[in-house]
Amino acid sequence: MSQNFEINAHESTEPVSKYAIAIRYGLMTGFLSMFLTTINFLYLLKISYVAFLVGGFLMFAVPIFLYWIAATRQRTYLGGFITLKDAFQVIFIVVLISMTISTIYGLIYNKYIDPDFITRMKESMQSFFEKMKMPEDKMDEALANVDNATASATKPSKLFYSLAQGIIFQSIFGFIIALLAKKERVQTPQ
Repeated sequence: MSQNFEINAHESTEPVSKYAIAIRYGLMTGFLSMFLTTINFLYLLKISYVAFLVGGFLMFAVPIFLYWIAATRQRTYLGGFITLKDAFQVIFIVVLISMTISTIYGLIYNKYIDPDFITRMKESMQSFFEKMKMPEDKMDEALANVDNATASATKPSKLFYSLAQGIIFQSIFGFIIALLAKKERVQTPQ
């Protein structure tokens, strides 16, 4: 009886479907993005606007790294070979899931967790612009752009548009990762 349990326990580590790896990494990437967003918005913004920008870069780079891992895990699952189509399919599912989670969390964060975030971000930007000796008119224009962007950000049409833009943008990088991750079987002539 324990022998069957060991076999079943070993079998449970294998993906159940060809989408299992994509779903797992999509959820992992989405929740990691939530964590990085919170750290960036709550802590790094308080340090400086430059630290906030570095955190923003990490929020961009970490998911791309996870796309690579998801594609290579899928390649391993498929026996060491993966087509461009299969690699991109896995990455695209990861992008869809993680971007949806990130978008929903961004709304919740700005509305309920930290409603003063936009004000703090504008103050941090203004301080940064002043240190960089930016002309007053350019500074006012940049801060007005933040106000314009945030005023309509929670409208459903703008939200879906932003989500679609994010998915397309991340998918471009995902396609590049898929190109790097693909490893097709060499067809021998017969």
